[in-house]
Amino acid sequence: MVDVLVIGGGLSGLTAARVLSRAGRRVRVLEAGAQVGGRVRSRVVDGCTLDAGYQVLFPAYPAVKRHLDLGALDLVSIAPAAVVRRGERADVLGDPIRDPAGLLSTLTTRVLSLADKLRVGKLALRLRVPAPHTLLQGPDESTESYLRRQGFSERALELFFRPFFGGIFLKRDLSTSARLFRYYFRMLIDGGAALPRAGMGRIPEQLARDLDVTLGIRVTRLIPHESHVTVASSAGELDARTVIVATDPDSAQALTGEKVSRGSLGSTYLHYVTHQMVDNEARLLLNGEQGFIHNAQWISNAVPGRAPAGQRQLTVTVLGEPELDEAALDARVRGELGRWYGEGPVASLRPLLTERIRHAQYPQPPGFAATLAGHATRLGSVLLASEATSMSGIQGAMESGEKAAAIVLGDTAGMSRPRGA
Repeated sequence: MVDVLVIGGGLSGLTAARVLSRAGRRVRVLEAGAQVGGRVRSRVVDGCTLDAGYQVLFPAYPAVKRHLDLGALDLVSIAPAAVVRRGERADVLGDPIRDPAGLLSTLTTRVLSLADKLRVGKLALRLRVPAPHTLLQGPDESTESYLRRQGFSERALELFFRPFFGGIFLKRDLSTSARLFRYYFRMLIDGGAALPRAGMGRIPEQLARDLDVTLGIRVTRLIPHESHVTVASSAGELDARTVIVATDPDSAQALTGEKVSRGSLGSTYLHYVTHQMVDNEARLLLNGEQGFIHNAQWISNAVPGRAPAGQRQLTVTVLGEPELDEAALDARVRGELGRWYGEGPVASLRPLLTERIRHAQYPQPPGFAATLAGHATRLGSVLLASEATSMSGIQGAMESGEKAAAIVLGDTAGMSRPRGA
């Protein structure tokens, strides 16, 4: 019998196991899949390193700084700027605070008016003053409502905020909680965004190092007893004094009976490779028109080495799960890319993988935090560790794992740490 059995090898489960193992507990992690990481994983296809969907790491996340060796991840900073594409037109919108070299492009771009540029600067100065976690507290409203109250124009919302933060929220309508918008904005101010050179999968691999992890084990039932819990699995019955359920919300709900499921936001990703130099741009490409493509990035330009020598790798994001087969989906994406680059260069793109992620995150409307699940369950010695107890994303997943571990350890400081801190 182990002290703690963690069900799920995503970031929540791995963080919980890591904290408990370092505290001297005997911990075992069961993962149903063929690799750890949950939605944060990487694979190699035809020599190209592909992350699950399009993801980046915010190095300023507090939980990330506590549990990851960022130096060992060999992070490559993503340029603190974006390119707004409207057909052949490409307007660069830089970050004059983190990237002084982008000052001229920011001042001259027509994406934002001078008044809106000043409002961005004012907002950044205001949000960098308080402790980051306090931005997740207080009255809430939609991000759109908040931005309009700051005076931003309709043009700023349509050409910048919807495409940029729509890629973070996986919703272009800016209906997501303004608390989250302010928190993510602050994370970008404090640390920007980055990618591990060898893929996002290096993050869970680092967390899992030295842990007892068994892959390919599916748990079907939890049977609580007075002093322990029996876990029925595809490998037979296993006993533990405490069980931490760190699966996706739907699976956690099925195992515990708790109302954990919060719905899903899906997204679709198309990965391509080409031998041509179609675009030497390394920055994120935002679709400034309400088209099929939401955003795109030439990953191999941003992170050299992600594609074999002489090849260029492109990842395209389409929000939601379009009811199109792969051929039709590819045709729609190529049609829009053709307006950016011309049909000739786009014809050189070879599909690597089309990925439909049904649950990329859960909806987080204004006030969602008041309805979050807790860590305790009706099964007594069974705890939850899931982003569904915090916020959808890397910080939410890791801090949930921390708190579940803190409960097991009786660590009052860890249990009382504010969300986002």
